[in-house]
Amino acid sequence: MELDQQLKDLSQKYLFESTQYQTDGQSPNLEVCLQLRESHIDTFIQKAGQLNSIVESCANMVGIFDTAAAKEEMLKTSIRCSGRDKLFIRTTPSMMKILVETLFD
Repeated sequence: MELDQQLKDLSQKYLFESTQYQTDGQSPNLEVCLQLRESHIDTFIQKAGQLNSIVESCANMVGIFDTAAAKEEMLKTSIRCSGRDKLFIRTTPSMMKILVETLFD
């Protein structure tokens, strides 16, 4: 599924204020920006202490279904907050959807 469609589906499912992404030459090469609502922020805060294990679990799950995805690359995923309501996720395209779903379900 294309990134545009994945982000559209995630935005509809979780009602993010906005979603944007860019790809570049860095590793991992996908950076997604989610503009969060107050309920998203509360959910994210509850899971903040588990981010390392969440990233590792998602990488393991993706590795089962996508053997071409390098686990080392997926483990380089970074998540950072910016401003009052923006969350930036730098990850691989194959891991983006499952990571967002794990963070906000």
